[in-house]
Amino acid sequence: MPFNIDPKQQAVRDEVKAFAEQHIYPVSEQLDQMGEPRKFPVDLYRKIGGAGFIGYAMPTEYGGKGKTHLEYITLIEELCYHDPAVGLLCAVGELATHPIIHFGSDEQKKKYVPDCAAGKRIPAFVLTEPEAGSDAANQKTTAVENGDQYVVNGEKIFIMHGDAADIGVLFCKIEGQPKLSAMIVDDTKQAGWEARTLKNKMGMRAATTGGIFLKDVKVPKANLLGEIGKGFRYAMTTLDSARIGVAAQGVGLAQRALDESVKYAKKRVAFGAPIAKLQAIQWMIADMATRLEAARMLTYKAVMLQDKGERFSLEAAQAKLYGAETAGFCVDRAMQIHAGYGFIGEFSQIEKLYRDQRVLEIYEGTSEVQRLVIAGNVIGR
Repeated sequence: MPFNIDPKQQAVRDEVKAFAEQHIYPVSEQLDQMGEPRKFPVDLYRKIGGAGFIGYAMPTEYGGKGKTHLEYITLIEELCYHDPAVGLLCAVGELATHPIIHFGSDEQKKKYVPDCAAGKRIPAFVLTEPEAGSDAANQKTTAVENGDQYVVNGEKIFIMHGDAADIGVLFCKIEGQPKLSAMIVDDTKQAGWEARTLKNKMGMRAATTGGIFLKDVKVPKANLLGEIGKGFRYAMTTLDSARIGVAAQGVGLAQRALDESVKYAKKRVAFGAPIAKLQAIQWMIADMATRLEAARMLTYKAVMLQDKGERFSLEAAQAKLYGAETAGFCVDRAMQIHAGYGFIGEFSQIEKLYRDQRVLEIYEGTSEVQRLVIAGNVIGR
């Protein structure tokens, strides 16, 4: 059983397990193996929202459940244990709503957050561009004032939920302003918002990813999020929080890889005995278990600072870096332990976990970016 810092965490795990048995396992393989073109799993997303998972840590006055961030992170960890792609569906709903909750007006919060929390509307965090990934400030998307609205043109890529979004928290440069601003696009059905589902996704397939072309997209000035020129700060603040979520994804995924490996090693017989008796296997499992627990503690440390209202940028980067790379280590060792039975997806979850893990070292800031953030904080101190 995973170590819990707070007694409430076990209740979260139990809640997710019951949900997974009823709603995730019956569709998990189907969603992963769905052919092209893929479709966003609206029905499952509505169930995730209906269970209160998307709004788990959102304020109750805006339709959330008001849980601590530690409870929310435990939720993501546990969802990703059962299916990382489903955990990602939930995490993206929270990520995309985060800027509205923290930087939006009270009117904007009341208008958008309850439906996002309930899974009734699908939000997207619309930041990345073809030439602005790790270099997020290098945005080419522009907004021009036109009466009481902005007219936006540009292109976005690798946007989680971007192909299905009802609401987009969009980052761009307003004409005449050198720094990024943020605005809420609540009409993604207009002709200028052209979204497509990106094909041949390696892993996390149930959580679809989109590319968006913006041609004269109209956004009311009332939908400006916060202050003009503060968009980069809003985005980085949101990503600090999201990085703890990615760390939790890694912890849940790594725990599943470890559990599957232990179970398999006990039943797989070679050379006249279960392979769990072999020192080579024991050492792999020992390394997996140790790294996993270290990743879990880094994740909990970061989120406990967040719950206390203290700075956590350094700790979030450390947790994200180590959690993502630990998941990579654990699925690699799990593949080695399972051998052919891991490489062929017909026989185990390891092949899927292997595919799902890889993006953890890329999105919400690559491992290289995390190292830059960590070094900047440590040297700066």
